[in-house]
Amino acid sequence: MHFHSNQVDEAVGLVKKFHYSHRAPGSIMFVGSFHLDGGLFGDFGECVAAAFFSIPPIRWSEDVVELSRLVRVDNLKVSLSRLISLCCKWLKANGYDLLISFADSTQGHHGGIYQAASWMYHGKRNRAMDGLIVEGEFIPGRTCNRMFGTRSPSKLKDQHPEWKIEPHFDIGKHLYWRALNKDGKRKARRLELKNVAYPKPDRFICN
Repeated sequence: MHFHSNQVDEAVGLVKKFHYSHRAPGSIMFVGSFHLDGGLFGDFGECVAAAFFSIPPIRWSEDVVELSRLVRVDNLKVSLSRLISLCCKWLKANGYDLLISFADSTQGHHGGIYQAASWMYHGKRNRAMDGLIVEGEFIPGRTCNRMFGTRSPSKLKDQHPEWKIEPHFDIGKHLYWRALNKDGKRKARRLELKNVAYPKPDRFICN
């Protein structure tokens, strides 16, 4: 596998085809990806795995970067923990110090890949409104903000009284984090991020 940075278009195509959300994240800061042999220089073949790092949609009291998408093709064995490790090295070298990521228990995920990559586990957050159901279709909160200027059901209903709009709630997400240096560790302490025992999967789903 060949590692490359910020091959955004190819990585987005991978998300749309293989990630359960079928949507690229917003506010992308960095993308790391694995590629097969190929291309003019022999190391720029098909993109087979990608990790997206973004500005979190919810403001934190410290600057953090969120690992917002992690995806790979279905028909090839690719080490996502290795991909995360290489991304962390790139981010550390470029001045970033504290990373977070959420494993979506609504999708049956418990964060096994973050455990394999030796990230710290803070715990499972309370259920939260993660978007809206508009005319029967789920739209993530960040996409609602971009499309409508709000993620509030009542405000959107004021704009479109003829639409059927309902809030959508997840069932709580597992929060993982990784400090890349001493500054990141200090930020983690100020944010009161915990390091508790890893959760076990509720059912056998590879994530």
